[in-house]
Amino acid sequence: MRIRLTVLMLGAALAVIWLISLYLVRIVREDMERLVGEQQLSTASIVAMNVNSELQDRLNILTTVAAQVSTVLVQKPANLPTFLKDHPSISLLFNGGVFITGNDGTAVADYPVVPGRVGTNYMDRESISVPLREGRSVIGKPNLGKTLKAPIFSIVVPVRDEQGKVIGCIAGTINLGLPNFLDKLAMGRYGKSGGYLLVAPQYRLIVTASDKTRVMETLPPVGAIPAMDRLFAGGQGSMILVNAKGVEVMNTGVPVPISGWRVVVSVPTEEVFSVVREMRQRVLIVAFLAALIATMLAVTLTARLLRSQHSAVLGLYDPLTQLANRRLMEDRLSQAMASSRRSGTYFAVMVLDLDNFKPLNDKHGHGAGDLLLVEAARRLKGCVRNIDTVARYGGDEFVVILGELDADKAAATSQAGAIAEKIRARLSQPYLLKIAHPGKPDITVEHHCSASIGIALAMSHEVNQDDIVKHADAAMYQAKDAGRDAVRFFESGNQR
Repeated sequence: MRIRLTVLMLGAALAVIWLISLYLVRIVREDMERLVGEQQLSTASIVAMNVNSELQDRLNILTTVAAQVSTVLVQKPANLPTFLKDHPSISLLFNGGVFITGNDGTAVADYPVVPGRVGTNYMDRESISVPLREGRSVIGKPNLGKTLKAPIFSIVVPVRDEQGKVIGCIAGTINLGLPNFLDKLAMGRYGKSGGYLLVAPQYRLIVTASDKTRVMETLPPVGAIPAMDRLFAGGQGSMILVNAKGVEVMNTGVPVPISGWRVVVSVPTEEVFSVVREMRQRVLIVAFLAALIATMLAVTLTARLLRSQHSAVLGLYDPLTQLANRRLMEDRLSQAMASSRRSGTYFAVMVLDLDNFKPLNDKHGHGAGDLLLVEAARRLKGCVRNIDTVARYGGDEFVVILGELDADKAAATSQAGAIAEKIRARLSQPYLLKIAHPGKPDITVEHHCSASIGIALAMSHEVNQDDIVKHADAAMYQAKDAGRDAVRFFESGNQR
């Protein structure tokens, strides 16, 4: 009887605690949903405002230029290529270039020159036909470019003569396949597993996203996911829905007024409500009177895990410069080669050696040399993209891995050369090093130090991991032989 009564009372207590936990979970989940929704809304609003500002700036510049184009198009149309070439600042805002069409939609001039663009008729594109027929500016539908053969969208402004008649248009193209102003959005993450989407709901298209594989992805048709339709139809707000991949997510959307697009912050509900699940588990633990033991075990395991993770992190980074060490560099190089294999684009490896480093060590000691290495590392990180890797290879030698370059070798070479030249110029600037001597006043030393840079460019199928580092190292020695403070590309047959 006592056993039965104990079991009955324990069961009743567990049932009550279970019901209480369900109620608490429900209340906390609602509060969490509201709080996270407000946070997402704030973040999405800032991103949407930035995207809107960037688009508005480009539209304003094209509108200003269109007034200048009008006179040239009417009086001396043959001078249009020269006009665009004399205004290179326009093309800097449009990585896919700028082109001008006549009133029939045929391109008559472009810059930079893209083979086949001049002479192509774009009247079948809404972004061109609407400005020509209706006389209003358009931010066009993302699609595959006719001549660029890449995902693009265009900002198009009509060109009018003195009587206000539309006589052509000027179009600025954003190539979504190349680095562009939207990358700040696309490269961002929200939380641990969430991200951002820039959606054109009127076309049911994803313009860009944190997950680059979703660029130009077609969204489900209207009616397939009603919650998604409500999110796109309203002004701004949050809701929970199951996306096209079958994952329950919490989405918050904010419109980009100038284009009719929407910035969407999307986070799996598994991450959003992880705290709620943990709370329910803890309530059940208390019900079984094992909270103390469980907590002690959790603290012990967490401490061990943190120590293990901390040791692992220390094993991947150079303790002086905080750059990747050789072990992590080799892993990042493997990733760059895998990415090259998937995308068919080039990658590059740079080997850099600091010139005139040893005299500083000899004169002022290794402490001064360490200060120089730390400053050189900081400058290096400021010269590369977020997707690139900077590693300390040993001593005063560094390695830079450039991933996701162009699929065209000449363009990829130009990209790698531009980054290398930026690094060379930055590292050659004077170093002001504050050196401390025990018992003596600190002194500031100005030291001049350049870098010899070797570059090896390849696709993943052309070379193995060890060889490309050796090739870059050989090119670095060619730069030293050429007088130092130089950049050299590896070429077969020219090894040192």
